[in-house]
Amino acid sequence: MDPVKIIQSDLPIPDEFRVPYPIIFMVHCDGLMLCKCDDWRARGRSKDGGLAVWNPVMRKIKWIEPSYCYRKTDSFGFGYKNSCRDNYKILRFPGPLCDRDPECEIYEFKSDSWRSLNAKFDWEVDMECRGVSVKGNMYWLAEKKEDFILSFDFSNETFNDICVCPRPCELRRLGCFNGDRLSLLQQNDEEETINEIEVWMTNKLSDDGVVSFTKYFNVNTPDLPDLLYHTDMARPGYSIGKYRNIMAWCEQDVRKDDKWYTCNTLYDIDESGIRRQKETGGRRFDDHEYYYLFICSYVYVPSLVSCS
Repeated sequence: MDPVKIIQSDLPIPDEFRVPYPIIFMVHCDGLMLCKCDDWRARGRSKDGGLAVWNPVMRKIKWIEPSYCYRKTDSFGFGYKNSCRDNYKILRFPGPLCDRDPECEIYEFKSDSWRSLNAKFDWEVDMECRGVSVKGNMYWLAEKKEDFILSFDFSNETFNDICVCPRPCELRRLGCFNGDRLSLLQQNDEEETINEIEVWMTNKLSDDGVVSFTKYFNVNTPDLPDLLYHTDMARPGYSIGKYRNIMAWCEQDVRKDDKWYTCNTLYDIDESGIRRQKETGGRRFDDHEYYYLFICSYVYVPSLVSCS
């Protein structure tokens, strides 16, 4: 979807990413997508799925073999060493529900192998918000005594606590703004109030500068959509514009005549409320299909970077 012209284009999803191995989340870095794939045949087991690097423009896929089985609780990062941008790296570490001793690993494209990394785990990453790669480093929402932004520097291979988050909010998404800053989208989830949206922005990310969030703008008009609908499974995509606006592609479910319909909508929202909205597709589904239809959308910048 072109967020400026609001024109939808379709690139076929490779057969490798179709049922029973659909993509459940992705991390974008320089036009490459790190894709974690589920295996629906393995429901109820601790081991499942696979990991792949995909360039949608070049239609190339590189599958990453694990040193030991990928697990549902694994977290991943994707980036590169600043002085060696042609050697991409993948970070793998256990999530909060891991049933084994914490272990961190680094995969390097050039060596095509994993190696262990000594790291201290005294925090928990917000699994719903996944993470975002900016200028070769990874960033996540995390929690220790308070919510903060956790980063991983692929140059010196260390985790860092870079700044405190704004007030806690159940519905939130971390993103990249202008290629060198973090954005944070939050939406009020209290039923008795309007679905107020807040957009926060950091200053430019740098090696030695102090990073902090500043509120960019907020929207509190009536009839705002639920941008973060189904936070545990769907991954709505959004981008923040330079003119204090939000382009968000999200989904909602409607029940009509005892049948369920999923509706994907692109919203253009600024401080005055909804400027434009366009239905971009949808379909009817039966109750037993309900789990399979949640969208997984991300802002993507095309490139000709090789997967190998």
